[in-house]
Amino acid sequence: MATAVDRVPDRKIVIFVMLLVVFSSLTTAVIISPTLGEHIWGTLGFGFIPVGIWSGSMIALYRYRREWMVKHHRLWIAGILLVLANIGILSFFNASQGILAETGLSGNWGQALGGDPLIVGFIKVGILLALIPFVISLRRSLVRSKRIVLILGHLTILMIHLMAAFVSRVGSGAWHFISNLRSRPQVITVLDEESGPEFVPTFVPNKTKSAPRVPAEPANQNKESLSEADSKPEQPRINRASKWRLPSVDLLSTGEANLVSRDVLDEMARRIETTLAEHGVEVFVKDIRTGPRVIRFGLVPGWVKKNRENRAGRSSEEAGTQDLTRVKVHNILARERDLALALKTTDLRIESPIPGEGLVGLEVPNPNPSLVLLRSVAMTPEFRKIAGRGGLPLALGQGTGGDPVTMDLIDLPHLLIAGATGSGKSVSINSLITSMLMASRPDRLRMIMIDPKRVELTPFNGIPHLLIPVVVNSDEVLKVLHGLIREMFRRYRLLEEAGVRNIDRFNEKSKDPMSFIVLIIDELADLMMSAGYEVEQALVRLAQLGRATGIHLILCTQRPSVNVVTGLLKANIAARVAFAVSSQVDSRVILDGAGAEKLLGKGDMLFLSAQSPKPRRIQGTLVSDPEIEELIEFWSSQKGPPLPGIFFDEPEEAEEEYGNDNDELLNQVRDMAQRYHHISPSLLQRRLQIGYPKAMQLINILEDEGLLSSGEPGRTRAVVKESGGWRPGDEYENFE
Repeated sequence: MATAVDRVPDRKIVIFVMLLVVFSSLTTAVIISPTLGEHIWGTLGFGFIPVGIWSGSMIALYRYRREWMVKHHRLWIAGILLVLANIGILSFFNASQGILAETGLSGNWGQALGGDPLIVGFIKVGILLALIPFVISLRRSLVRSKRIVLILGHLTILMIHLMAAFVSRVGSGAWHFISNLRSRPQVITVLDEESGPEFVPTFVPNKTKSAPRVPAEPANQNKESLSEADSKPEQPRINRASKWRLPSVDLLSTGEANLVSRDVLDEMARRIETTLAEHGVEVFVKDIRTGPRVIRFGLVPGWVKKNRENRAGRSSEEAGTQDLTRVKVHNILARERDLALALKTTDLRIESPIPGEGLVGLEVPNPNPSLVLLRSVAMTPEFRKIAGRGGLPLALGQGTGGDPVTMDLIDLPHLLIAGATGSGKSVSINSLITSMLMASRPDRLRMIMIDPKRVELTPFNGIPHLLIPVVVNSDEVLKVLHGLIREMFRRYRLLEEAGVRNIDRFNEKSKDPMSFIVLIIDELADLMMSAGYEVEQALVRLAQLGRATGIHLILCTQRPSVNVVTGLLKANIAARVAFAVSSQVDSRVILDGAGAEKLLGKGDMLFLSAQSPKPRRIQGTLVSDPEIEELIEFWSSQKGPPLPGIFFDEPEEAEEEYGNDNDELLNQVRDMAQRYHHISPSLLQRRLQIGYPKAMQLINILEDEGLLSSGEPGRTRAVVKESGGWRPGDEYENFE
């Protein structure tokens, strides 16, 4: 007996040492390899708790009461079923972040026992719980189960009789009541179906879910979100019933993002820290965010030792004390070329500081770039939120951290896009137009497109959103702009009669709501060359007064010079997008600062708005030609109700006034011909504040009168002062 008693503590020590070795080995493996820890945690998650309790109970029972394992084996089998049921129940709940956010609180095993779909998971857990009493006591469970089945059968038969009696007595009234309920405004809708009076467009895969009505207080945005208008309480705009159907998001193609391995990111972070440390600049890489085209490293400035002499004349190093000061940001900026050499790239960009964060951002090209498809942004909650409240969503792309960026054109309210050839400007315009067409019906949004190049926007001809076919003639642009200005003032008169300030309040009160009008110009430089002054004045007037009446501008140019992007336009268009440009001068014209000359091209942009203090880097969305063709085919095939138009021709009264103005201009030019020896179109443009077409028309009239010599169009003409020419008092009757 004494020998047996002495062996007991030895066995306990052996078991304790074995458990300690196993635990320490697992802990060491998890610390050395974080991926192994994530894999273990993702396997069972919080399901380790019931499994550990059951396993610990079995080990203790095997050690102290081994005979109970055979005597009460049914209880232990029932315990296994209870543990499995607990794991299945945990799979119905998801963590807010981490690896368990996708699989549930019980990991991958929980997904097998419960998981999605919820109905199947409930059935699995119910079967496990129902087996427990059968395992504990088979006979009693069979008797009780028979009784339960009989009771449920009687209750089911009774409910069927009651429902039949209810339907036979008040069937017609109940059906009328249910029909009224179904005809009320619904919050949840399905794509490609006619909706109730308050249709909320949604963009979800497989057409199974829908976006809820936007509450008064919107959800929290990302740290780098630029739309501060979303932080204010905002009422949803009125969405009236319509026979037009919105397209499904399935029209857009899907894609996969190219991931960068953790080892590559760690190696790049180590190079950054080592390179700066070799030049006496201590930094720490605290944050790494991987985007589709750019990887952003968040740098924290380190400390530098600073020696200074004290009053006794000794330095702080001799006295045994030293002061520590932060590394200055300009020291990091001065090492940009050294970082580019170490990282083997020439396209570096340093942002100091990152808005909203106490870090210095170092943006490095992604070695494994990926495309940003329009569908990936159109399915985000931000896009659905803007579409649900009746806005005009613009899917701009993804930021440097991979977060989607969507803006509302109504809040901007105008947009200026500029960039060199091949930078992705035209693709971006097609993406913006497509994103608005995906969320807006023709009775809600009308468009006017001007395309002097004749190839970029002409494929959209035929969609019901267009007020007129795509304008490709520069001579017709002024007529379109003047007609849009007249429409703007007509809307102002309607707002004045209704006693409201903007289009949203008018649509709430009026039975005939106004639609939003978006003017899209693909190449502004060509229009500014032909009739610069008149085009600029018309666009500035629309930009200043158009927001309240629902008129918005999207202007685009590939030549960002001061002659095209004038100061008046920049003053009235705060939201600007700059793609890659050739020089820092062009970047300053667009953004009033440098940065666009360092972009990578192919959709890499800087976005600046009134809500953002600094430009934000975004990778633009991509939409292919087949996707655009399918969308155009979808809208062209619909036959909806007639839509109101705009009268672009000059009214008769305006033509008479226009003719009187031309007579005054002609008299002024005749006076100038008496004072000058040469007259050119540019001279008339400067002195009379008119456009190039009007100046050439006046010169041709003076040439027919004999006051000017003949010559090439646009060249300077010599004044002919002869007796056979025009004399004061004569009138020119054929002026048009």
